[in-house]
Amino acid sequence: MGAQLMTYHSRVLAFAASVVLGLSTGCAALGNSPAQSSGPIKIGMVTSLTGNYAPLGTNDKLAVQQVVDGVNAKNGINGRKIELNIVDDGSDPNQSVIQFNKVIGDGAVAVLGPPQSTADLAIKPVANDKKMPTISLGAADEQVVPVTPYMWQTAPLSSQVAKVCVDFIKSQGKTKLAMLTDTKNAYAVSGHDSTKKILDQAGVQLIDDETFETSQTNFAPQFAKIADARPDFLLVWATGAPPVVITKGWAEAKNGIPLMMTAAEASTLYAQPAGAAAEGVFVQASMGVIGLSLPASNKFKKLIDEFAGPFQQANNYYPPQFAWDGMVAASFLVDAVTRKGAASEQIREGLDSIDLDTPQGHYTFTPQKHAGMPDSTNLMSVIKGGQFVPAGLSADQLAKAGQ
Repeated sequence: MGAQLMTYHSRVLAFAASVVLGLSTGCAALGNSPAQSSGPIKIGMVTSLTGNYAPLGTNDKLAVQQVVDGVNAKNGINGRKIELNIVDDGSDPNQSVIQFNKVIGDGAVAVLGPPQSTADLAIKPVANDKKMPTISLGAADEQVVPVTPYMWQTAPLSSQVAKVCVDFIKSQGKTKLAMLTDTKNAYAVSGHDSTKKILDQAGVQLIDDETFETSQTNFAPQFAKIADARPDFLLVWATGAPPVVITKGWAEAKNGIPLMMTAAEASTLYAQPAGAAAEGVFVQASMGVIGLSLPASNKFKKLIDEFAGPFQQANNYYPPQFAWDGMVAASFLVDAVTRKGAASEQIREGLDSIDLDTPQGHYTFTPQKHAGMPDSTNLMSVIKGGQFVPAGLSADQLAKAGQ
C-alpha cells in the first residue's frame, strides 16, 4: 500500500511542480500579492463542489460564506469587506493546483485549501513557493507535520481521529480490529498508518487489513475476508461516496460486526444517503457535530449554538464536520487580519499567533505548531434516528470537551 501511495503522490506532486515552474516565470501576479491598504480583502477558496468530495467541499463553502457574510454585514474588518473567490477543483488534486494558482493570480492575499488531504498535499509546495498563507481543510498529519511556513490546519489530525477510534474499541473491552482503507486518499492512508502504530499499546490486534481504490463500488471480496476473520469492529478509512456504498453493503451482509467510520463521515451527507443502513454505525466526530448533546456547562456551547442556529436555518440541517472545519478556518483569517493586517505576510504572522476560542475548542498556533484542535474536541458518536449522538462519553467528558 505504501508503494501505491508514493507512486500516486509522485504523479500529483510532479504535476504541481510543473505548474509552478511553468507559471512562475510568465506571470508576476502569481507571486505574493502586494499589500493594499484599501478596497476589499481578497480571500481565495479552493474547494470541491463537484466529484467525489463534493459533500465535503459544499459544507466548507457554506460555512465560510456564512462567516464572511457576517463580517461584511458589520462593515468588514477595519472598514474593508472580504471578497471571497470560490473555485471548484472537481475533486481532482491536479485541478486543485491549477485553481490555487488562479486565485493567487486574481489577487488573493490568503487561501482556504481543499477539503481533502491529497489535494492539500499537492498545493502545499506551491503555497510555500508563492509564500501564500493557506489554511488546509483536509485532515492528514502530513499537511502540517513537519511544519512549513505557509500551511495551517483546522480539522483534526488523522492521528487524533485514529486515537479516538482505538481508545473507544479498548473501552468496550474489544481486542480484534479489521480495517478497510482507500489507498488513493491521503487522509485515509495517514489515518490507517496512525492506527497501526498505536494498536499494540492499546492491546488491540489487527486481524485483517483490506484496501480499495476510490472508484471501487463492489466490496464483496473485501467483505468476505473481513467476515471470515471475525473482528470485533470494522474501521473504514475513506471519504466521499465509498463509505455510503460500504455502509449499505455491510448492513445487507448482516454479519453482526459493528461498523466504525471516521470524522470524514460525520455529516448528514453521509448519514442521509446511507439511510437505515447507517443506524448504529459508530462515527468519530468533533464536538461541534454533537453540539446538541453538549451540556450548557461546556464553555464552548454558546459559540456552537451561535453558528449552528443560523447554519441550520439557512440549510435545513445541522452543521456537519466539514462546516465546522470551514467555519474555524474563516474565523482564523478574520482574527489574523484584525490583529496583524491584510497583507499576506501580516496574515502569516497572525496565523502563527492564533490563540482563540472557537466552537471546536481553544486553538493555539505558533511558528512551530500549525495544527491546534484539542484532543478533547475529538469524540466518538453513534448514529441514532439519523442523528449523531455521543457514544461511551461521560457527562464530565462532554462538559470539558474542547479544553
